[in-house]
Amino acid sequence: MNNTLAPNRMFLWASVLLLALGIWAAEAQAQAQVFHITQDRALLKGNRAMQAGEIEEALTHYRKAVRKDLTVEERTMAFNSICAAEFVLGNAEAAAEACTAAIDGDDRYWKAFVNRGNARKALGDNEGAVADYCRAFDLRPSQVSGTFEARCDALG
Repeated sequence: MNNTLAPNRMFLWASVLLLALGIWAAEAQAQAQVFHITQDRALLKGNRAMQAGEIEEALTHYRKAVRKDLTVEERTMAFNSICAAEFVLGNAEAAAEACTAAIDGDDRYWKAFVNRGNARKALGDNEGAVADYCRAFDLRPSQVSGTFEARCDALG
């Protein structure tokens, strides 16, 4: 009788060990994730300042936000907001750099392509601007339109 119980006990202990390891691994993975229940406070302050027309204050809050542990979506939106604020302040080069950072975070974020296109146009990079506008149009044709559309096919 002991001979038949030994393999069952081994199987039972192996099962318990595997289950414990699985639970531990799941807990370790859950601890490594960042969950955001509410939007980052710096982003909220930046959005409020931007809506109030306080562009420099908004920029300060957005810059503070991107130094934090944000989700990819929040970081993309924050860099796009930095881009918009820099553009409004007349800093087209800084705007283009911030939009590029937003696009690096999410290359399907059409708003960053429109904003970078505006910055590139202000910098005299008309080809780059049209390329960005066309990419935005490809991503969201219902939201993007303009005289550049005819040139998009040529860029192919």
